[in-house]
Amino acid sequence: MAEVPVHRLEYWLEEHDYMVCPDGVEEQLKRRKSQLNVMGSARSERVDGEADFWKQMAEASLTNLYAFRQDVITIRQRYFDGVELLFLDLDRSLADLTKRTEELITSFNDQVIKKSEDKINVELIKQGADKIAVERVSYLVDLSKAEVLDAMGENRAAVELVERHLGA
Repeated sequence: MAEVPVHRLEYWLEEHDYMVCPDGVEEQLKRRKSQLNVMGSARSERVDGEADFWKQMAEASLTNLYAFRQDVITIRQRYFDGVELLFLDLDRSLADLTKRTEELITSFNDQVIKKSEDKINVELIKQGADKIAVERVSYLVDLSKAEVLDAMGENRAAVELVERHLGA
């Protein structure tokens, strides 16, 4: 080793940003790039598929939130003289969840969906939720009636009442 020259090693890293990444960062960066592509202009079939899937999930979630809220209002007004059925914190949580879901849908419509006819229509979701709420309340009322009939020994009438909903 006496013949190997040894010199001081010097180097400069000017005007370059370097980052030392721990193991597994490559996968995170790929996911981040994929997510940025959803928001950007370069779209692929996979990204469109993910957007369609998210759209379906958001529509279903918001429909269920609106329908549940309408169920509670209808039952409260018809059967409990307007007395609030939900605990105050649950009512606030439901309102907050609904508001946040609406905000997500607004952002999705603004940032991801390009064509106006493909955007999520919240008013149509509300209308669909109203129909679902009517069906749910009818089902719950009929089940309550069936339980009373069964308790009174009117088993046949109770079964007929429940079968209306099973055939639908």
